[in-house]
Amino acid sequence: METDKRYFVAGLFIIGLSVGVALAFMWLSGTDRRDDVLYRVRFTESVSGLAPGETVKYRGVDVGTVKSMALSPDDPRVVEVSVSLRKDAPVRTDTRAMLKLKGVTGGVFIELSGGNPKTPSLVAATPEGEVPVIASEKNSLTAAMDQMPRVIEKFSVLEDQAKHVLNDVAVFTEKVKGNPSLLLRRPKDPVEEKTDDKADVKAKKSPDSRVRN
Repeated sequence: METDKRYFVAGLFIIGLSVGVALAFMWLSGTDRRDDVLYRVRFTESVSGLAPGETVKYRGVDVGTVKSMALSPDDPRVVEVSVSLRKDAPVRTDTRAMLKLKGVTGGVFIELSGGNPKTPSLVAATPEGEVPVIASEKNSLTAAMDQMPRVIEKFSVLEDQAKHVLNDVAVFTEKVKGNPSLLLRRPKDPVEEKTDDKADVKAKKSPDSRVRN
Protein backbone atom coordinates (compact mmCIF):
# COMPACT_ATOMS: atom_id res chain seq x y z
CA MET A 1 0.00 0.00 0.00
CA GLU A 2 2.78 2.41 0.91
CA THR A 3 4.41 1.73 -2.46
CA ASP A 4 1.17 2.45 -4.32
CA LYS A 5 0.74 5.75 -2.46
CA ARG A 6 4.25 6.80 -3.34
CA TYR A 7 3.66 6.04 -7.03
CA PHE A 8 0.36 7.91 -6.89
CA VAL A 9 1.96 10.99 -5.32
CA ALA A 10 4.87 10.88 -7.77
CA GLY A 11 2.42 10.65 -10.66
CA LEU A 12 0.43 13.64 -9.39
CA PHE A 13 3.67 15.60 -8.98
CA ILE A 14 4.76 14.84 -12.55
CA ILE A 15 1.33 15.73 -13.95
CA GLY A 16 1.23 18.97 -11.95
CA LEU A 17 4.75 19.89 -13.08
CA SER A 18 3.87 19.25 -16.73
CA VAL A 19 0.73 21.37 -16.51
CA GLY A 20 2.71 24.15 -14.83
CA VAL A 21 5.37 24.12 -17.56
CA ALA A 22 2.69 24.18 -20.28
CA LEU A 23 0.89 27.11 -18.63
CA ALA A 24 4.17 29.01 -18.23
CA PHE A 25 5.00 28.45 -21.90
CA MET A 26 1.55 29.67 -22.96
CA TRP A 27 1.86 32.75 -20.76
CA LEU A 28 5.29 33.60 -22.16
CA SER A 29 4.02 33.10 -25.70
CA GLY A 30 1.08 35.36 -25.00
CA THR A 31 3.38 38.01 -23.62
CA ASP A 32 5.50 37.90 -26.78
CA ARG A 33 2.42 38.28 -28.94
CA ARG A 34 1.25 41.27 -26.93
CA ASP A 35 4.57 42.93 -27.65
CA ASP A 36 4.14 42.42 -31.42
CA VAL A 37 3.16 45.39 -33.58
CA LEU A 38 0.54 45.19 -36.32
CA TYR A 39 1.51 46.72 -39.67
CA ARG A 40 -0.15 46.81 -43.07
CA VAL A 41 1.45 46.39 -46.48
CA ARG A 42 -0.35 47.37 -49.68
CA PHE A 43 0.69 45.41 -52.78
CA THR A 44 -0.31 46.46 -56.29
CA GLU A 45 0.87 43.13 -57.72
CA SER A 46 -0.51 39.62 -57.33
CA VAL A 47 0.21 37.99 -53.95
CA SER A 48 -0.37 34.48 -55.30
CA GLY A 49 1.55 32.00 -53.14
CA LEU A 50 1.38 34.13 -50.00
CA ALA A 51 -0.80 32.87 -47.13
CA PRO A 52 -1.52 33.71 -43.49
CA GLY A 53 1.19 32.29 -41.28
CA GLU A 54 3.95 32.87 -43.84
CA THR A 55 7.17 34.40 -42.59
CA VAL A 56 8.13 38.05 -42.74
CA LYS A 57 11.89 38.56 -42.88
CA TYR A 58 14.19 41.52 -42.54
CA ARG A 59 17.36 40.95 -44.55
CA GLY A 60 16.86 37.20 -44.14
CA VAL A 61 16.05 37.23 -40.40
CA ASP A 62 12.55 36.20 -39.22
CA VAL A 63 10.82 39.20 -37.65
CA GLY A 64 7.14 38.29 -37.89
CA THR A 65 4.31 36.55 -39.69
CA VAL A 66 1.48 37.30 -42.09
CA LYS A 67 -1.83 37.62 -40.24
CA SER A 68 -4.43 38.24 -42.96
CA MET A 69 -4.94 39.33 -46.56
CA ALA A 70 -7.82 41.17 -48.21
CA LEU A 71 -8.63 43.32 -51.22
CA SER A 72 -8.65 47.03 -50.49
CA PRO A 73 -12.21 48.39 -50.22
CA ASP A 74 -11.05 51.59 -51.95
CA ASP A 75 -9.29 49.89 -54.87
CA PRO A 76 -9.72 46.14 -55.59
CA ARG A 77 -6.45 46.20 -57.57
CA VAL A 78 -4.62 46.67 -54.27
CA VAL A 79 -4.12 43.81 -51.79
CA GLU A 80 -3.82 44.79 -48.13
CA VAL A 81 -1.69 42.39 -46.12
CA SER A 82 -1.65 42.65 -42.32
CA VAL A 83 1.58 41.50 -40.70
CA SER A 84 2.51 41.07 -37.05
CA LEU A 85 6.14 42.04 -36.41
CA ARG A 86 8.31 41.90 -33.35
CA LYS A 87 8.49 45.11 -31.38
CA ASP A 88 12.24 45.32 -31.98
CA ALA A 89 11.93 44.94 -35.77
CA PRO A 90 13.71 47.95 -37.35
CA VAL A 91 10.72 49.24 -39.31
CA ARG A 92 11.27 52.87 -40.28
CA THR A 93 9.76 55.31 -42.74
CA ASP A 94 12.12 54.20 -45.52
CA THR A 95 11.50 50.47 -44.98
CA ARG A 96 10.18 48.67 -48.05
CA ALA A 97 8.35 45.33 -48.41
CA MET A 98 8.84 42.97 -51.33
CA LEU A 99 7.42 39.57 -52.26
CA LYS A 100 10.01 36.84 -52.71
CA LEU A 101 9.88 33.22 -53.76
CA LYS A 102 10.70 30.56 -51.20
CA GLY A 103 13.16 28.48 -53.23
CA VAL A 104 11.53 26.17 -55.78
CA THR A 105 8.52 25.26 -53.62
CA GLY A 106 6.35 27.99 -55.10
CA GLY A 107 5.71 29.57 -51.70
CA VAL A 108 6.05 33.32 -51.18
CA PHE A 109 7.19 35.32 -48.17
CA ILE A 110 7.64 39.02 -47.43
CA GLU A 111 11.16 40.47 -47.31
CA LEU A 112 11.76 43.85 -45.65
CA SER A 113 14.67 46.08 -46.61
CA GLY A 114 15.91 49.59 -45.91
CA GLY A 115 15.42 51.05 -42.46
CA ASN A 116 18.20 53.61 -42.15
CA PRO A 117 18.86 54.18 -38.42
CA LYS A 118 18.80 57.95 -39.03
CA THR A 119 15.19 57.88 -40.29
CA PRO A 120 12.28 58.00 -37.82
CA SER A 121 10.41 54.91 -36.68
CA LEU A 122 7.32 54.16 -38.76
CA VAL A 123 5.23 53.68 -35.61
CA ALA A 124 6.31 57.08 -34.26
CA ALA A 125 5.55 58.73 -37.63
CA THR A 126 2.04 57.22 -37.82
CA PRO A 127 -0.86 59.15 -36.25
CA GLU A 128 -2.23 57.59 -33.09
CA GLY A 129 -5.03 55.12 -33.71
CA GLU A 130 -3.92 54.29 -37.27
CA VAL A 131 -2.15 51.15 -38.46
CA PRO A 132 1.39 51.86 -39.74
CA VAL A 133 1.65 51.18 -43.48
CA ILE A 134 4.89 49.80 -44.91
CA ALA A 135 5.48 50.87 -48.49
CA SER A 136 5.89 48.05 -51.02
CA GLU A 137 7.96 47.71 -54.16
CA LYS A 138 7.88 45.18 -56.97
CA ASN A 139 10.51 42.50 -57.18
CA SER A 140 12.90 42.46 -60.11
CA LEU A 141 11.04 39.68 -61.95
CA THR A 142 7.68 41.49 -61.78
CA ALA A 143 9.28 44.77 -62.80
CA ALA A 144 10.91 43.05 -65.78
CA MET A 145 7.59 41.54 -66.83
CA ASP A 146 5.93 44.96 -66.62
CA GLN A 147 8.60 46.38 -68.94
CA MET A 148 8.25 43.51 -71.42
CA PRO A 149 5.56 45.19 -73.63
CA ARG A 150 7.76 48.28 -74.03
CA VAL A 151 10.78 46.15 -74.87
CA ILE A 152 8.75 44.22 -77.47
CA GLU A 153 7.52 47.50 -78.97
CA LYS A 154 11.10 48.79 -79.28
CA PHE A 155 12.18 45.54 -80.92
CA SER A 156 9.28 45.89 -83.36
CA VAL A 157 10.44 49.39 -84.31
CA LEU A 158 14.01 48.15 -84.79
CA GLU A 159 12.70 45.27 -86.89
CA ASP A 160 10.83 47.68 -89.18
CA GLN A 161 13.93 49.84 -89.56
CA ALA A 162 16.03 46.78 -90.35
CA LYS A 163 13.49 45.73 -93.02
CA HIS A 164 13.75 49.16 -94.65
CA VAL A 165 17.54 48.98 -94.65
CA LEU A 166 17.51 45.48 -96.13
CA ASN A 167 15.02 46.60 -98.76
CA ASP A 168 17.28 49.54 -99.75
CA VAL A 169 20.26 47.19 -99.92
CA ALA A 170 18.31 44.78 -102.12
CA VAL A 171 17.29 47.60 -104.50
CA PHE A 172 20.86 48.85 -104.75
CA THR A 173 22.12 45.31 -105.30
CA GLU A 174 19.73 44.89 -108.23
CA LYS A 175 20.93 48.17 -109.72
CA VAL A 176 24.56 47.08 -109.41
CA LYS A 177 23.76 43.80 -111.15
CA GLY A 178 22.33 45.77 -114.07
CA ASN A 179 25.08 48.39 -114.06
CA PRO A 180 28.29 47.32 -112.23
CA SER A 181 29.88 50.69 -113.02
CA LEU A 182 27.84 52.18 -110.18
CA LEU A 183 30.40 50.74 -107.77
CA LEU A 184 33.15 52.77 -109.47
CA ARG A 185 31.38 56.12 -109.28
CA ARG A 186 32.50 58.55 -106.62
CA PRO A 187 29.65 59.87 -104.49
CA LYS A 188 28.92 63.44 -105.52
CA ASP A 189 29.48 66.32 -103.19
CA PRO A 190 26.22 68.21 -102.43
CA VAL A 191 27.69 71.41 -103.95
CA GLU A 192 28.73 69.55 -107.10
CA GLU A 193 25.34 67.94 -107.31
CA LYS A 194 23.61 71.33 -107.24
CA THR A 195 26.02 72.64 -109.90
CA ASP A 196 25.24 69.67 -112.14
CA ASP A 197 21.54 70.24 -111.66
CA LYS A 198 21.90 73.90 -112.72
CA ALA A 199 23.93 72.86 -115.76
CA ASP A 200 21.23 70.39 -116.75
CA VAL A 201 18.62 73.10 -116.46
CA LYS A 202 20.63 75.48 -118.65
CA ALA A 203 21.23 72.75 -121.22
CA LYS A 204 17.52 72.12 -121.41
CA LYS A 205 16.75 75.82 -121.86
CA SER A 206 19.43 76.55 -124.49
CA PRO A 207 17.73 74.81 -127.49
CA ASP A 208 14.59 76.85 -126.91
CA SER A 209 16.52 80.12 -126.92
CA ARG A 210 18.18 79.22 -130.23
CA VAL A 211 14.84 78.53 -131.81
CA ARG A 212 13.57 81.96 -130.73
CA ASN A 213 16.63 83.65 -132.27
